[in-house]
Amino acid sequence: MDLQEWVKKGNVWKLESEAFKKPIEIKIWYDNHDIKEFDSKIEELRELIKQQNKAITRIEWEYATGRAMDAAFEQKIKIIEDSYHDQEKRLNLRYEEINSLCKVIADLKTTVETLSWTILHLQDEMKLIQKKITKQPMVFHDKWFISGRESSGLWMINIPDGDYLMIMNTKVGEHNEYVTNKDEFIMEKIKVEGQHYVPFYKLEWGTELDTPTATIYYDLVFIPL
Repeated sequence: MDLQEWVKKGNVWKLESEAFKKPIEIKIWYDNHDIKEFDSKIEELRELIKQQNKAITRIEWEYATGRAMDAAFEQKIKIIEDSYHDQEKRLNLRYEEINSLCKVIADLKTTVETLSWTILHLQDEMKLIQKKITKQPMVFHDKWFISGRESSGLWMINIPDGDYLMIMNTKVGEHNEYVTNKDEFIMEKIKVEGQHYVPFYKLEWGTELDTPTATIYYDLVFIPL
């Protein structure tokens, strides 16, 4: 048969074909039991579709909730990362400050070491200077009037204790006719104690009845030994 189409007329389906002069009619009928069973199957399908829709809705909700939770988690992660980067920047700045401070401390240490060396060097120089000063000759110039026959102290000279080479140069100044002293140049080793020294000088005369008088000019040099 060359089937063309099915045509429904009421409760009758008619199969039309060009191979027949008259159309073939096929009658299809069903009872109430079949309708109930069909309706039951439809309800089952509807319930199944409903359950599937609920499942789909739950899945969509869980997905949306999960996305929201993921978004909140990502936000927290971003906050933590931002805080970490901020702390890292602060830490780098702190490291830079510490490095700068270490450099300042190192420079100060170098300066202190240099100053310490300079101070020690100056102390050594001062010791040498003091030693040199103590070793420098001390020179005194003065004059003294002497009258009489006894040895007379010229003057008390204040000098540090120690051993010295004393050089005394004396010249006879104004004097009377009884004085027979001449200019003298004397060198001798002496020891000073008590922070002072008194050089003595004695006039020479002719007879016991004479009284010599004279002004003695003297130069004293003390060279530390």
